[in-house]
Amino acid sequence: MSEKSYVAVYERDEDAGAWLVAVKGLTGCQTYGRSLRQAQTRIREALALWLDVEPDSLQVRDEFPSALTSVANGVARARNAVEVAGAKAQQQTAEAVRRLTDLGLSRRDAAELLGLSHQRVQQLLEAS
Repeated sequence: MSEKSYVAVYERDEDAGAWLVAVKGLTGCQTYGRSLRQAQTRIREALALWLDVEPDSLQVRDEFPSALTSVANGVARARNAVEVAGAKAQQQTAEAVRRLTDLGLSRRDAAELLGLSHQRVQQLLEAS
């Protein structure tokens, strides 16, 4: 059995310093919160009361103003790029350690060239 999904639409009221939130398609099912978290909790409670169900049983997707979503998505993309770059750097570091020691360098010399501790070089060699 497929559960119905609801959309909570958020709007920032700067004059009141609050978030206004309503459930799309359910006229009158609305609330507010001073913080985003409070508004999210309250709209789920309001919807649960509206439908006479437990709040945990609801599937609610939050829909924020596009300007805010755009900023948040930009940060998410930047964080993802950092994770990808970090993983690539770790892989290249491990490969460099292996190649330098294969070329006859000591672990301490490889560590010095790569800006690592000799203990980290040892860990990378043991892992490969």
